[in-house]
Amino acid sequence: LAVEGMEAMSALINENVGVLGGRMLELVKYDDKGNPEEGVSAAKRAIEQDDVDVIVGGWFSSVALTMKEVTRDRILNIMTSTQHPNTTKEGHKLLFRLNATSTMMSDTYSRFICDKMGLKNIAFITINDDYGRLEVENYRKLLDTCGIEVLGNEFYNKEDTDFTTALTKLKALNPDAIYVSAINTAQGATIYRQIKQTGYQGTTIASAGNMNPKLVELSGRSLEGVYSVSLYAPDSENERLKAWVEQYGEMFSNEPAFIGTLGAQAVELIAGAMDEVGSARDYEKLAAALRGRSWDTLLGTITFDDIGQAQQNIYLVQVKDGKITSVKE
Repeated sequence: LAVEGMEAMSALINENVGVLGGRMLELVKYDDKGNPEEGVSAAKRAIEQDDVDVIVGGWFSSVALTMKEVTRDRILNIMTSTQHPNTTKEGHKLLFRLNATSTMMSDTYSRFICDKMGLKNIAFITINDDYGRLEVENYRKLLDTCGIEVLGNEFYNKEDTDFTTALTKLKALNPDAIYVSAINTAQGATIYRQIKQTGYQGTTIASAGNMNPKLVELSGRSLEGVYSVSLYAPDSENERLKAWVEQYGEMFSNEPAFIGTLGAQAVELIAGAMDEVGSARDYEKLAAALRGRSWDTLLGTITFDDIGQAQQNIYLVQVKDGKITSVKE
């Protein structure tokens, strides 16, 4: 889905004379398999063997945190869905991140949970990595300020396929809500289905930025009514988004997802910066251009701070009748 989003945006740009007065965008693809070592290897290959102009990556926080050391001071690197704050906090001058950090997401999401959901307590199931551990830590602090007690957390590993034991433990705590932190779509769908299979009757909350059409399809009715937050509101009236969605529909059979919009936004920003600077490899000027002003994109207006962290809208979304829709507050 991420690559498809990039391909659709590249096609739109190439149909409109490409970049730098007629140069066509070409995607060189690597699979990091969600593994830090594979991410490092792919980045080295891209720079040293394939001589690419720019790197887009960082779908997983664990990969982003290691891969950025390969790109440091060598090449413009735009990270996409990684949420760990250290991606940019300990980044470098040529590094940018499009997604909100886990802290930014949890700040927004926790306000809704506190103000709108009427919960007294909550339990978590989170992936056992840097992102998952930080997620629980953030929410313990944020929810405590509004009097919502965190009853417990169960970690799972990225290879796990059965979550029944962990979910049964959480159900026994009798929480008002279970918060599911799941980046992998197939794993997430299994968790949502197994929550229903345990007979849990409370509220289920999906972690920020992970709601997508494939997850809705695989989860079935178990995801109905579940909330999340995202940079992507599928029912947005943004004309740039509409054009990309139309192009995406012409090229692919599945529905576009949040992860695809981030890939598309990365391509959109790279093309814009190259045209403004007049170069594909003057990295100092490209980085300055990205930081230097606001950019209109398919996800709306975006700016970058001094450490390359994007600032853009975060939307509350909910699954209703099998579709992801924005919630009008």
